[in-house]
Amino acid sequence: MLLCGALAAQTASIQFDGTVFRIEGWKAGVEPASGWASVLAVRVDAADAPSMLGSYSVAEGTLAFRPRFPLADGVNYWAEAALPDGRKLAAAVALPRREISATTQVEHVYPSVDVLPSNVLKLYIHFSAPMSRGEAWQRIHLLDDEGRAVPLAFLEIDQELWDADGKRLTALFDPGRIKRGLVPTTEIGAAITEGRSYRLVIDKDWHDARGAALVAGFEKKFRGGPSERKIPSPERWKIEAPLAGSSAALVIRFPAPMDAALLERMIQIPEVAGTGVVTDVEREWRFTPSAPWKPGNYKIVADNLLEDIAGNHLDRPFDVDLSSTRLSNATSSGTSTLAFTVR
Repeated sequence: MLLCGALAAQTASIQFDGTVFRIEGWKAGVEPASGWASVLAVRVDAADAPSMLGSYSVAEGTLAFRPRFPLADGVNYWAEAALPDGRKLAAAVALPRREISATTQVEHVYPSVDVLPSNVLKLYIHFSAPMSRGEAWQRIHLLDDEGRAVPLAFLEIDQELWDADGKRLTALFDPGRIKRGLVPTTEIGAAITEGRSYRLVIDKDWHDARGAALVAGFEKKFRGGPSERKIPSPERWKIEAPLAGSSAALVIRFPAPMDAALLERMIQIPEVAGTGVVTDVEREWRFTPSAPWKPGNYKIVADNLLEDIAGNHLDRPFDVDLSSTRLSNATSSGTSTLAFTVR
């Protein structure tokens, strides 16, 4: 860290301890009407850069400023103070750039299957550690079987869809190219075409939350399949009930892959403690009880917002044909229940 001295009397100076900026050699009095930000401000050392956000405090007459976010390595900052007695102070701060080893990698991309319906709705990209924000659409590429980038494949919104841990990104295919009857679908067509091959390519240069690039790039190869527009009705699910006295898993098998993230939290066995896991390329859900099964009748409760990989809910499809005169205004709500018996 480099800290240049004040540009005025040496009895007053701006100091930085790695976390907080302070004005030493001057005692703060009553906060001015314009706020402490009018006395001490810190910004990136660049033209027209705004003052940094943060909090001010006064302890034993010393004014301190704590930035809301830590200072970044390798970036130059400029601190300025305008004291009430007319003195001007300034200090430059630069944190050296550290070499950060690459440890983060792409662990998995869902759906896991290698044939995706032409109306697939989303991809989940899982990383081994928290990632940076704002790079996704520079680092994710969908290439067709001729190596060309598929234009406008994803819904590139500024607010990237990360989970709370920053380790899972949801990449939505543009719904305008999925829903029938919309202009993009009619004029451009779907991003995924049945029978063609594709590669999802993730750049190695994508940075994690520490600023380090990925260990390696990642590719997922898949082929476009027929569109899926039927609801994934629970009536078509196959249930394998365990035996009483055992700790064997209850198994639900689905006719087609389901949404991995939703499947983890939208199916329950009421009043039975245990753990559910998604297996067999999202075609299976296995629930292992915390204690051996007791004989009796049980029920499986699934939220109707559970989707297959084309976004079809348990009680309604993702879209309807907008050219049809019979349009459904139904919305998903409630739950679906299936019974099973442990003998």
